[in-house]
Parts: sequence; C-alpha cells; structure tokens
Amino acid sequence: MSSLSIGRAWDEAKAALLANRKLIVPVALGLILLPAVIVSMIEPRVAPGDQPPPGAWMLVALAMIIVMLIGELAMVLLVNGFRGSVGQAIGKGARRTPVFIVATLCFLVPVLLVFSLLLGGAGGASPDSGQIDWANFGAAGWLAVLACVIALLYFAVRLLPLLAVVASEGVGPIAALKRSFALTSGHFWRLFAFLVMLVIGFAVVAMTVGAVIGAAVTLTLGEPAPWSLSLLLIALAGGLVQAGFVMVYVAMLSRIYVQLAAPMATVPEVEREV
Repeated sequence: MSSLSIGRAWDEAKAALLANRKLIVPVALGLILLPAVIVSMIEPRVAPGDQPPPGAWMLVALAMIIVMLIGELAMVLLVNGFRGSVGQAIGKGARRTPVFIVATLCFLVPVLLVFSLLLGGAGGASPDSGQIDWANFGAAGWLAVLACVIALLYFAVRLLPLLAVVASEGVGPIAALKRSFALTSGHFWRLFAFLVMLVIGFAVVAMTVGAVIGAAVTLTLGEPAPWSLSLLLIALAGGLVQAGFVMVYVAMLSRIYVQLAAPMATVPEVEREV
C-alpha cells in the first residue's frame, strides 16, 4: 500500500499553484469564474428555500458545468507539470470530459436508483406526485436516506482521485473507476477527513463572503434584481470564491494522486505533450 501525506500534498499544491499561476489562473477565470457568473445571472430568482422553475436556463447551466469540468481537467494537467500549452491542456481536458461524465454516471445512477426504490418501498414518496412526502416521512424513510448518504460519502471518498485519473491516464470510464478504487485502498479515513475539512472550509468562506458582499451591495445598489448590477457584483464575488476553491481543490487532488500512484509500478506516468 502506498503512503499518503495530506500535509505534503498541501505543500506541493501551494508550490505548484505558485509556480504555474500564469497558466492556471487564466483557466480558473475563464472556465470556472465566467461559467459560475453566467449561471448566477440566468438562474431565476426565487424565495429562499424554493426551487427555481425548470426552463431553458437549465440547458445553459448544464453547458456551463461541462465547461467547468474541462477547466478542472486542464488544471490537473497544469498542476502536475504538463509541458504543452494552456490551449493543449484545455483541448485534452475537453477530450477527456466525456470519460469523466460517463464514469460519474456509472456509479451515481445505480446509487440513486437503489435509493429511489428503497424510498418508495419505505413509503417516503407520494404515490400521486412521486415527490418525497416529508410530512409523512417515517423511520423507514429516514433509514433509506441515511443509507443513501452513507453510500454517496463512501463513493465520494473512494473516487476522490477520479478527476486526476481521467486527466492523466488514457483509460476508459470503468477502468478509471477501478483505478480510483485501487489508489484509495487503505486510505479511506484520511481522505474522508481531508474531504470534510475541505467542504467545511469552503462553506465557511463562501457564506462569509456571500453575507458581507451581499449586504454591502444591497445597501449600496439595492436588492439584486435579474440582470442588475447588484446581482452581477454578487455573482462575481461568489464566482471568485468558487474559482479559488477549485484551484486549491484540484491542486490538492492532483498531488494526492501523484503520491498514491507513484509507488505502483502499473500506473502510467502522467502524460506530457510537447
């Protein structure tokens, strides 16, 4: 089993971001910040707690998510010493994005399908609408939810290096899933702790920045109406936080992948293009 040091990965991630900032920052701004702002601007404004109504905006949001995935895959390559240009890294990220999407769906769809069956069998869904009936949610329904949450957490940890595997190795979706499981074998709890700390850190920063910027913009320019300057400024602040988080997250995943993969003789070298 390979060794894993989160502290070492953090040091290497900081060094890689600093050394390659002129390559990585433009990717983060163009393929993470810009799509995040676009989604924030086109998403219908609804009351807190309500879901925005479906519409054509969802297709644009889906396209922006794909753009973000391309950016993340490109950043993995740049963090790990890709010798080609930024354009080549983005091009390779675009070619590998379908592999990542299919690999994600291969584990996510069965988990959600099993969850739906369990929830339906436990009486947690309304027979008329098919929606979750929270008013009559019983113990069996909560057990089904708990089982789904545990399954999603398990897969999230075991497949943590999936992004780096897809970007760095020329394998298909199923092979990428197997590689991720192989790389994370014996490291579950350490990776779980890393993931929890990362999520908590992002949530604290995002809520703090959102509250401060949102209050300041609202007091200065008024409530953020659709396509207003106030909404644009709030979207930019949120997008900057998201872009910064993605850079740190991707850099950490990239260096964790290198640590886990390096001792394994069957792992190919990270591909580099000249």
